[in-house]
Amino acid sequence: MSELTTILASTIAAGTPILYALIGDMIGQRAGVISLSVEGSMLVGACIGFGVAYQTKNMFLAVCAAILIGGFVGLLQAFLVIDRKTNMMASGFVLMFFAQGLTAFYGRSLLGVSFRGARAYAVPMLSEIPVIGHVFFNQDILTYISFLLPVAAYICLTKTKMGLLTCSVGERPEVTMAYGHNPRTIQYGAVILAGMLAGIGGVQMSCVYTLGWANNMINGRGFIASALVILCSWRPLRAYMAAYLFGLAQALLVYLQTKGVPISIYVSMMLPYLLTLIALAFISASQKPSMPEKIKVISSGFD
Repeated sequence: MSELTTILASTIAAGTPILYALIGDMIGQRAGVISLSVEGSMLVGACIGFGVAYQTKNMFLAVCAAILIGGFVGLLQAFLVIDRKTNMMASGFVLMFFAQGLTAFYGRSLLGVSFRGARAYAVPMLSEIPVIGHVFFNQDILTYISFLLPVAAYICLTKTKMGLLTCSVGERPEVTMAYGHNPRTIQYGAVILAGMLAGIGGVQMSCVYTLGWANNMINGRGFIASALVILCSWRPLRAYMAAYLFGLAQALLVYLQTKGVPISIYVSMMLPYLLTLIALAFISASQKPSMPEKIKVISSGFD
């Protein structure tokens, strides 16, 4: 395997959990709710999913468990924000700390355990293509699904009735209500779906990317996914670029370290997040993102 193939494969592996959380939070934000709770959903999904996979040796059950527990965190976020009118940011941080405590307790017996929950499936003929064959056509099921996720989100949000209703709630909820639809129900569904997708991203990280569980292993990736929604200008097809940019930064750091390049561990931990901040600053300065109106109301206090 060439060095280029290794870097690209690592980019896909590192970017896939971000991609799931990014698309999930994008759907929530299009409905007018910032789901910072995706950090917590990813964390509980990684822990519970890995625990179920290790105990049952069944990846399908692990993914189902991650979807349920991630969706439950999303449900808590929806209840706090939509019904109790709490601050979206504050509730997201509270749920992150809740997830950290829950997983630290539940995951004690999983520390130091290594288990590969999903195996790769090579696509006949396509997997033999030099470089891109191994990168794109020799992956696990969750990664294959992630390749289609932004396209599916784009079609759903722009071509289907439910997607258009979701977007209308984020823009003008009173118009949605005038047409006989309940904005509260639609927002609940969008935020819970965001948690479910983030849960899948979490179990993909623990069972496929890192092959193990560690306390607080998500390490801010959920927050980065929420920030990358802005980088994408709330457009699902741009999620590929945003998620794999973060993945490439991580892949290059690992590659340089294996080559013996002296890089401080603190720099290596900081660089992917720093590149994200730089990209966000560039996008924000160069053009005005197509922010949903409900999100503009929240962000206007920072202008």
